[in-house]
Amino acid sequence: MDDRSNRKNWLERNPKKIICAIVLLAIGCLAMVAEKLLARRTHNLINPIGIKRSIKLREFNPLYRDVLVPDANALRMSDSLEPKKFVLRVDRQGFIMPSKIHDRPDLTIAFLGGSTTECTYVDEDKRFPYLAGRLIEQQTSLKVNSYNAGRSGNNTLHCLNILLNKVVNLKPDIVVLMENINDLAILMYEKTYWNTNPSRSPIQERLPTFKTVGQDLRQTFYAVRDLTFPNLARELKRLSPFRGKVKGDEFQKVRGQKITIDQDMLVREFSLNLQTFINICRARGITPVLMTQASRLTDNPDPLIKKMMRSLEVSQGITYGEFKGAFDRLNRTIRDVGAKNQVQVIDLAGEIPPVKENICDVAHFNDRGSRLVAARIAVGLAPVIASLPKKPLSRN
Repeated sequence: MDDRSNRKNWLERNPKKIICAIVLLAIGCLAMVAEKLLARRTHNLINPIGIKRSIKLREFNPLYRDVLVPDANALRMSDSLEPKKFVLRVDRQGFIMPSKIHDRPDLTIAFLGGSTTECTYVDEDKRFPYLAGRLIEQQTSLKVNSYNAGRSGNNTLHCLNILLNKVVNLKPDIVVLMENINDLAILMYEKTYWNTNPSRSPIQERLPTFKTVGQDLRQTFYAVRDLTFPNLARELKRLSPFRGKVKGDEFQKVRGQKITIDQDMLVREFSLNLQTFINICRARGITPVLMTQASRLTDNPDPLIKKMMRSLEVSQGITYGEFKGAFDRLNRTIRDVGAKNQVQVIDLAGEIPPVKENICDVAHFNDRGSRLVAARIAVGLAPVIASLPKKPLSRN
């Protein structure tokens, strides 16, 4: 028997689908033609989406929880970082925990800074912003809450934003600021705090493109994944052959270019931000405190530091001496601005020994270094605390 239906091709067997496809294609073409004609009539003025801009609040996401283990690159760039698990928890206001210990504290202290304040790879109970609070509590018998608002990559402009939008609301008695190397980096590479760097710009833009739509869909997928299978996703990521893939370089556009460090510009811009920090604190009845930044940038650096800084000289033409000179100049600026404004300066750069037992790379503390910093802060804040107006003791 001749089964003609078996000899029909796909087009012959699906006439309705073909008609629907043709109709949809025709509608799409008509819509595009209509859009072009209307755009000519309105002189391309219609753009209901626009560019969405917002000020970055560079913090960990509130209620973030993670167990972090230093990767191979972090261990390679360190000589005293332990390859163990570090717990990182963040409270509802975006502060690294432990944070709010007492409901009715006698003393509230907040710490602002970058990754050297964040202390990601330090045990939770040894991160100096928390530990300093506990030491002060022991020494004074006051109920102390100490908040860690540090975030990797933050410079003084980011800290000013966090101060105004998060910290002031705590009604703290004291706010301690420690910055140097992040300000040096952003001003060295971008020449200004107000830049278009993809991760460190103070303002972020969302352009109305289909790429943005794709990014939203991807973030939605990640959100669903992390809400349903966070542990499984972590293990699959750990086992992935792409796990070691290098992340994007935030300073890629200037890599390989000769850079000149303008120390006078660095000092001018850095000083203005430090002065703004002091002014905001005092206008809000907060006592400001400055800290210099400790590091292993010594006159005779050890092999690890030489190796790390050598890449900067090769790619940017900046010698170790030039970088160290700029870093030291910013620490002097902290001392000078503090003296000019009669603000207490805790000189970590002069008091924390620059050795691997305390600092695991150029400037990040390990557990031992963080404990030393906490003890130094407790001593340095003693006269500041003694000068504060007396408050009635809490009864919680």
